[in-house]
Amino acid sequence: MLLRMPGLWIAAAAVLQPPVSAAAKTAADQAERPLFASTRADGTPQHTTTVHIDVLRRAAAPIDRDIFGNFIEHLGDVVYPGLWAQALLNPNLERIEPGDTEPPEWNLEGATWQEGGWKSPLCVRLEGTSLLRQDVSLPVHRTRSYVLTFAARRVSASGDGMIVLRIQGIDAKQTEIYLQQAEKIADTAWRTHRLTLTLPAGRIAKGERTRFVMQHRGGGAVEVDQIELFPADSVQGMDPDVLRKARAWHMPLVRWPGGNFASGYRWQDGIGQPELRPTRRNAAWGGIEPNHFGTDEFMKFCELLKVEPQFTVNAGDGAPEEAANWVRYCNAPAAVGSVWGRQRQRLGPPAAASGAASGSVWGRQCAANGHPAPYNIRLWEVGNELYGPWQIGHTDAADNASRYVRFRDALLHADPHLRLIAAGKGDEFTSDGLQRNADWNRRLLEAAVAGQRPAPSCLSLHPLVPLPADLSGLSYADQHASAMAHPAFLDRELFPSLARLIASVPGAKGRTHLAITEWGLIVGGPAWQEGPNHDAQAGAVYNALALNARRGEYRCFRSTRSSRFCRRFRSRCVSHPEKTLLRSRRCYAP
Repeated sequence: MLLRMPGLWIAAAAVLQPPVSAAAKTAADQAERPLFASTRADGTPQHTTTVHIDVLRRAAAPIDRDIFGNFIEHLGDVVYPGLWAQALLNPNLERIEPGDTEPPEWNLEGATWQEGGWKSPLCVRLEGTSLLRQDVSLPVHRTRSYVLTFAARRVSASGDGMIVLRIQGIDAKQTEIYLQQAEKIADTAWRTHRLTLTLPAGRIAKGERTRFVMQHRGGGAVEVDQIELFPADSVQGMDPDVLRKARAWHMPLVRWPGGNFASGYRWQDGIGQPELRPTRRNAAWGGIEPNHFGTDEFMKFCELLKVEPQFTVNAGDGAPEEAANWVRYCNAPAAVGSVWGRQRQRLGPPAAASGAASGSVWGRQCAANGHPAPYNIRLWEVGNELYGPWQIGHTDAADNASRYVRFRDALLHADPHLRLIAAGKGDEFTSDGLQRNADWNRRLLEAAVAGQRPAPSCLSLHPLVPLPADLSGLSYADQHASAMAHPAFLDRELFPSLARLIASVPGAKGRTHLAITEWGLIVGGPAWQEGPNHDAQAGAVYNALALNARRGEYRCFRSTRSSRFCRRFRSRCVSHPEKTLLRSRRCYAP
């Protein structure tokens, strides 16, 4: 249930009109028009609203710049192919469901999907005129040059095989061939082929889908595997458009890998040689997870953007020692102890190692993977929304409390200098829901400080606003007013009550702060764009109000935005992360 308090945070009520749906538009409507119309309803001359900003009046407490953080989750096309520039999904040609009859994301015509791949279980056999293909979007607005790599071998005694690589149109343009290049496959052992493909200028429009085709064209049969297509201008495997826009946000920290995704994530899958990393089904959101964007790639992203990393460990179906080994991989020195020189995928983790010895082993593994110096990651979040039935490994308040203690002890044993965020609860807003929030958080804090053990540095909250939810039958104006009232509820009710709860727990008072690690408007249903949403002006206004609710009185120590990081580049109403928010009971502005 959402609060409905129309007009609470506006000086005079406004009548808001929703954006017109695509189906309702006529030809005349195609001309430029405002997305929203706002009319003063209180008789003010000329319907004018004047906003006064007192630039000399500052908030009572300094604003922690970390409230302007963001987060990356492996969800939809956020990472593949969003932040990660490689254009082909499922490059390893693996299955994710037992019943898959061809590689997910690929189409086969006359080709055979079989065992015996190169550094991964499966590959595709091509002979005659058989082919495999995948529709892709290429950043032709930015570059015409692409680097294609694939592994192949000849498997027939009838001589060398010949394959053709092709990029062509789809649908009405399927007969148009933009690029075609032949490649001879002569070796009977697997060999990596690398080709630079240059598309013609002006023939493919920005955003236009094209088809990548690999087809047999004579000679003996061949097998192919590990097919990747990177734009030639990718930066350490990442999309330069995404990096540029992300850099412009001036984010102080980024949370990864989620989100719901974190509750089923096996961090060891995402380290080492990419070709050896297992392809999985994304357990939280569905679809392919090739694990090509893992710990070291994320840390390279943080290095490029000069942001602090915040890791979320798997406290859903993961184990404390698994999480502790992740800390060791990131933070332990490589110079002490035995060397585990071969890849994890070949040997598996060192089962008997623990404590400092295990730390040095995992530190050596990190060094072997290309990063000899420890990352020294300090901020670790223990679990994500473990109260929710949508969450892998969800639980009740008592088990969450004991689970946090077990993870806390294992993580601090691996590195005693960590700052830990415990999975708190702040997602319900009715009277009964607020009591459930309080019970969850009190149990957690009391268990954490029992026996004079350290309180968590932060308690995480996800006060998300689902739309339209139970407001679907209301007008756009009522939905808008309800959503815009939510930051007032945070400011007046939720945050103060949590601050009082923390202060009432001996050992937590003054030591545990609030970490709003997800927040914002979230939407669902086929008509979500017709209501207030995060891609429109309503989302920008909500963001400004919600940011202001984190102005510092309750020590919102860390905050990361609940957004699909790469795809939409949503408006965040933030011009610079270090400016102080100016506070007024009548209006709020950065």
